[in-house]
Amino acid sequence: MTPIQVAQLAVAFACWVMTAIKIAHLVRRPRNRPLAFMCLTQTAITLALTVQPIAPRLDLALGVLGLSRALGNCLTLVAVAAGHALIILLTAQDEPALRQVRRDLTLAAASVAAIAAVFPLAPAPYDLADDYVRSIAYYTATPTPSEAPHTVLYLICLGWWVVQLAIAAIRYARIVSRPLLAVGTRLIAVGVLVGLGYIAAKLAAMIAASVGASTVLLDQVVLLLYVVAILAVLVGGTVPAWGPRVGLDRLLDSLLARRDCRRLRPLWQIMYDAVPQIALCPRPVEPRLRRIRLTVEILDGYVLLSPWMSARTEQRVRRHPSGQLDPEADVAAQMLALAISLRRAGRPPVDDPAAIRSFVDPAPAHDQANAAAQVQWLARIARAMRRHPITTETLPDPTYR
Repeated sequence: MTPIQVAQLAVAFACWVMTAIKIAHLVRRPRNRPLAFMCLTQTAITLALTVQPIAPRLDLALGVLGLSRALGNCLTLVAVAAGHALIILLTAQDEPALRQVRRDLTLAAASVAAIAAVFPLAPAPYDLADDYVRSIAYYTATPTPSEAPHTVLYLICLGWWVVQLAIAAIRYARIVSRPLLAVGTRLIAVGVLVGLGYIAAKLAAMIAASVGASTVLLDQVVLLLYVVAILAVLVGGTVPAWGPRVGLDRLLDSLLARRDCRRLRPLWQIMYDAVPQIALCPRPVEPRLRRIRLTVEILDGYVLLSPWMSARTEQRVRRHPSGQLDPEADVAAQMLALAISLRRAGRPPVDDPAAIRSFVDPAPAHDQANAAAQVQWLARIARAMRRHPITTETLPDPTYR
């Protein structure tokens, strides 16, 4: 075997280990639909990766040159379609979602059937005993469109599926907040985007081969992109399972806590300058405890400033929002800035206090705990506060009460 084939087998072995982890979880939870589609995705893509290094022996055993290539293509399509169905089920499992999953499976079956129908129409122009085939050069070179029309069909189908999967993965990554699951989803999205690069490189190699140009460099790029895309998807799909065992969850939570502290600090400073009694001592050093302390003290500041938040002012602010990107956070920021300005100006508390719950108690996002949602919400307010400087020059008329 060539060094490239050995490397491919090593990667395939690692992929089988990660796939086995998910299958073991499915055995314990057989009714978990998303987990079942995750196992289908990983098994299909791992099989596709395994087929490549053993393609010469597989073709020889089956007696059909190029059959292993077509098989690998079909397995890749199944994996991408199952991955798209997986993300749909992670988002919702109602009847519309199940209907879309059934549509995905039908389209995947149709794509595989089309490749199976086209494959016999253009047999490989070489014999299994040909020196070009036996030297493995046939398997490392990209065929021309006329030599392998089923590959062209495969790339078209794969391109459509990859675009659908990329859109779904990026959307899902935006609403997931559990650290390891968020990292895994983003890795899947990265793998899918690398898959788009693989398709572009494969098409370029086929065009180059059709005009007689050398495709050696492009062939290496195609193989590299294919392996990187598969590894990114498999690692992203399994990291929530094995990550906690190696301490990735604690490391990631600590890093995210440091980031959250940096995002919350400006809002805390505004609160502290207005109501310094919110500060508790001693200050915690550990990032996760510091994040909790900042959150609690900011919420305490809202409570202390709530007597200067008018319900009528809130209605006026909501009727004329100034923040188009995040209007809810912008309303909360405006109300806070105005309350601080009123307090500093020595104005008495309002006679129609607003309900501050809408400013401090957001609805949790999908798959997001209340504490995480709280931190994200306060970070949004901190960002909106940049647009609302605290000043006493634009206070409402004293009759605002």
